[in-house]
Amino acid sequence: MKRLLLFISICLSVHLAYAQREKVLHNPNYDAKRIRMGISLGFNTMNYRILPTSDLLVPFFQDSVQHLEAIPSVGFNLAFITDLRLNDHFNLRTQPGLQFGQRNLHYTMRNMYEVNDDGSMKTYDYTMKISTIYVDVPLLVKYNARRINNYRPYIIAGGSIKYDLETLRTRRNNSKYTISQVPLDYFYQFGFGVNWYFVYFKFATEFKFEFGARNILQSENVEYAEVIDKLYSRLFVISMHFE
Repeated sequence: MKRLLLFISICLSVHLAYAQREKVLHNPNYDAKRIRMGISLGFNTMNYRILPTSDLLVPFFQDSVQHLEAIPSVGFNLAFITDLRLNDHFNLRTQPGLQFGQRNLHYTMRNMYEVNDDGSMKTYDYTMKISTIYVDVPLLVKYNARRINNYRPYIIAGGSIKYDLETLRTRRNNSKYTISQVPLDYFYQFGFGVNWYFVYFKFATEFKFEFGARNILQSENVEYAEVIDKLYSRLFVISMHFE
């Protein structure tokens, strides 16, 4: 048993020594640049946070809408990066671009004119598909940890202004079956990622959460909107940065 423990200890020591050995650094002076630029490609998941009215929370409230839930879908995003170095660990960053996606509102509706054998109202499903094209202008602060060989983790936080180009078109095309939204929204966001240094460029993978701070629902006398008290946007973004 002692020999086995000694052998395991030696293996671990050799492994740790190898892992901590410095490798050839790619782009060792890259982070010393004052201003850096690049492009960002990625995917997003758009969703809603729904605050229902008190009527929808009453189980036996006899309205046409019985239940409502938001169903996320996957979209994509494209942005241009401008990064300003503040010091060894902090950067000021903006990534203006476009975010394409869709949010779905799934309604369970009561059929007010038909009943089941037990006397309850029959129901049917209706999914409202709301397409979105955001013009996104964020301002972010990035904190970089210490560089380890050719990678460097970081965290990022800040806010952004988004304008939905699809709001008016969606409303015009589906005037009877789509809720109205305010196109301008404000977001706060945070995330984390890892920088990977290569010979000629820096590549980063980033995961970010974005939370809308504004109630984007426009009040109107439509059954699909009357059951919603407030509606907020939510996004989860996976990005690949090339700088």
